[in-house]
Amino acid sequence: MNVRFVHMLFCLFTGAFSWSQTLIFAELTGSPNMNTTGWNLTGAAATGDTGGDPNFDLDELILTNNVGNSSGAIFYNQAIDLGTCYQWNVEFDFRMFDGTSADGIAFCFLDVPPTGFVSGGGVGIPSTANGIKVVFDTYNNCGGANPEIQIYSGPGYNECIAGITTLNNVGGNLNFLRSSTYNTAVISYNYGVVTVSVNGTQYLSGTYNLNFAGYMGWTASTGGSNDRHSIRNATIYADIATSNAGPDVNVCNGQGAQIGSADNPNYIYAWTAAPGITDTTLSNPTVNLLNSGNTPLTQSYIVMTNLATNPNSCPSFDSVIVTINPLFNDTLPMSICQGSSYTLGTQSFSTAGYHPVLFQSISGCDSTVVLNLSLLPNVTNNQTVHICQGGSYTFDGNILSTSGIYSQFLQTSTGCDSTVNLTLIVDPILTSNIQAAICQGGNYTFGTQNLTASGNYSRTIQTVAGCDSIINLTLTVNPVLSSSSSMNLCQGQTILFFGQTLSGSGSYVHTLQTVAGCDSVVTLNLTVYPIPAAPILTGNSPIECPGDIVSLNIEPVSNALYNWSGPLNFSSSNMDVFFPVQIEQMGIYSATISINGCVSSPASIPVSITNIYGYDDFDFPNVITPNGDGNNDELNIETKFKTCQEYQLKVFNRWGEILYSGKRFDTPFNGKDMNGRVLEDGVYFYLLEFDQQKKSGFIHVVR
Repeated sequence: MNVRFVHMLFCLFTGAFSWSQTLIFAELTGSPNMNTTGWNLTGAAATGDTGGDPNFDLDELILTNNVGNSSGAIFYNQAIDLGTCYQWNVEFDFRMFDGTSADGIAFCFLDVPPTGFVSGGGVGIPSTANGIKVVFDTYNNCGGANPEIQIYSGPGYNECIAGITTLNNVGGNLNFLRSSTYNTAVISYNYGVVTVSVNGTQYLSGTYNLNFAGYMGWTASTGGSNDRHSIRNATIYADIATSNAGPDVNVCNGQGAQIGSADNPNYIYAWTAAPGITDTTLSNPTVNLLNSGNTPLTQSYIVMTNLATNPNSCPSFDSVIVTINPLFNDTLPMSICQGSSYTLGTQSFSTAGYHPVLFQSISGCDSTVVLNLSLLPNVTNNQTVHICQGGSYTFDGNILSTSGIYSQFLQTSTGCDSTVNLTLIVDPILTSNIQAAICQGGNYTFGTQNLTASGNYSRTIQTVAGCDSIINLTLTVNPVLSSSSSMNLCQGQTILFFGQTLSGSGSYVHTLQTVAGCDSVVTLNLTVYPIPAAPILTGNSPIECPGDIVSLNIEPVSNALYNWSGPLNFSSSNMDVFFPVQIEQMGIYSATISINGCVSSPASIPVSITNIYGYDDFDFPNVITPNGDGNNDELNIETKFKTCQEYQLKVFNRWGEILYSGKRFDTPFNGKDMNGRVLEDGVYFYLLEFDQQKKSGFIHVVR
């Protein structure tokens, strides 16, 4: 049986250098339909179309629909071992929209991927899942400004858990995360350092050293709200070669067993547990094992394959089992040079090993004569030598100073050819430029220096080949930021300050981290003012007639603002108000005072008119006795019927001649005409005109 397993290994050339991933470990792409071969989908995860791109193809992976309590996940079915592989990169587009903002999307490296329905309290991550979680959270339950980016390593997930690294939406810098269109995220793992970038800008980083094998994928959930979460164009990069140890082999004792596969010039090979293999660096070596017993002998061989162009890549491994069946015959030892042949009976042999002749057993290995043929190799010795630029190397009497392949031909003591192949590599003097940033007050170790100031620095080291390597450092010192603001509240009001509900005066301080990882101190100066007492009101109501002036007053209060309200949308900001009142303006008038923006409870005062009736309700007198005795001497309408209406009274004789005409406040009718002549006793007629109405009748004058 051929058992295949994959591990990943990364070797760092020097501590100051890094390299980018070039090989695709896994993809989640495809057009017009997304290809999910090799991926395990769980929960609500399915291919579809969200409207977040201009086409209607099923080239998007929808993790949740825009309904409440929806979860979904997708994970690649091949593991990566962070105990041997220290670098990988993930690039993908993500979209969170079509609802009311709910939870979000998480990229995860988990020891055990979710199966079946994805459970868990946040973004679909199971509570037992262990590993790294990078979360784009649109609804943070810990009081931070939404949305938020988070990194957490450990079992389970909770956005409020200790040890989580977060960046929330202070100042609106992350508003774009929840969008109807796709954003592009890049997540890198480099020797435990996880960095998170969106649309080309790095927002968050942290160090999380893991040494177990795990699976990569995405989870999402909507929680108690709803949103449609989706990804597309996802690629996981990890430089992994493909190992192939070949099929298991059965040979007879003395036969060579060909293992491995055809050589790939892009790969380098290393065989372990390698008895009988003369060259462990070949892709398809020959195994020569002796079985001196009477039972089959088995031997397992493991090949480690790495990228020739990148010695820091993650290797892969594969195994093969070689079975050597025993022989029960006499042997004839013989040695020949490689490329020659030896004839035994009618057969000629040119390969090393045990060659049975004449007959075979049921295992195909029995013979009366077994030729034990040894091939004396035309020895080839491959050497690789590095020299520094400007140096030289002596080979076969020649002084070499340029890169190339050189050969020398000799003869062994057995008379066989011997070839020495030299690969000479001239290593250059290397120069690398790196950039680093520290927070104000911190330091950066550069060789033997502890740097605290921004600037450009250089140091010279030696490479593994012994050549000079110049490292140029550009160091940036990021400042510690601070901001201060003031706010006023009224007694009984509260404000939320980074998860803390404030209701009292004072200075409050909260410390955040900038995108550069430095402190940012936010100070809030809060003043809480008392609610003033309701105002004390006075006035001259009730008034006598419509149109009379009413005076409404508020007892003065220092530093107060005033506000009146009343019928017919009456309003005023004066402390004292004066206005003529009509019948429709009667009612309750209220007033409040405001000090420092805090408004009192209202106080009220009624406004009314005493005389609001008309002359149509007046019973007109039918006699006067103008004899000077002070009793019923005149017809004074104001003393007989108190009203505020204007009127005109006219008195006529029986021939219709007008004898008297008077208005409100004129001299009343007293039995005399307008010229002051005394009228005779008798019956006279009157006409009372008021408010475009008339009232008429007769009146007796009796002395």
